[in-house]
Amino acid sequence: MEGFLVLADSATTDKASGKVHMLGAGWSLTGPTIPPSAITGFLRIPWDEAGENMRFRLRLVDHDREGVKLAHTDGETRAVGFEGSLGSRNPSEPDEVTKQVPMNLSFAISVPPLPLPAGRVYEWLFEIEDVEVASVRFAVRADG
Repeated sequence: MEGFLVLADSATTDKASGKVHMLGAGWSLTGPTIPPSAITGFLRIPWDEAGENMRFRLRLVDHDREGVKLAHTDGETRAVGFEGSLGSRNPSEPDEVTKQVPMNLSFAISVPPLPLPAGRVYEWLFEIEDVEVASVRFAVRADG
């Protein structure tokens, strides 16, 4: 399985086609005030693994790969991330030509403005069944 992540200003997934539509895609530098953004993920899945539901976790880490935690409205401190399951809907048996390329699965997740400290590097890690399959780094400009 192969995967990669792209940061964008915004993104949506077309459920009918599985395509992702992105605006302002491919950035790696933001801030110091962080606007809303999106994380777009692309997976290439071998056909023999298609149809299985896979647990995923997308988490934000700092330069030491420690999980970033932010204060929540209820006063608790929580890790920044998303989790759930991914999978295809009962794929039909592919023909011989189709089997020569992996199945593609894509997604877009909207991220609200995050109050991250400026002047630091962060990384989104994408894991499937606890195995890292993709990551993307970005930096938050220092104030002034």
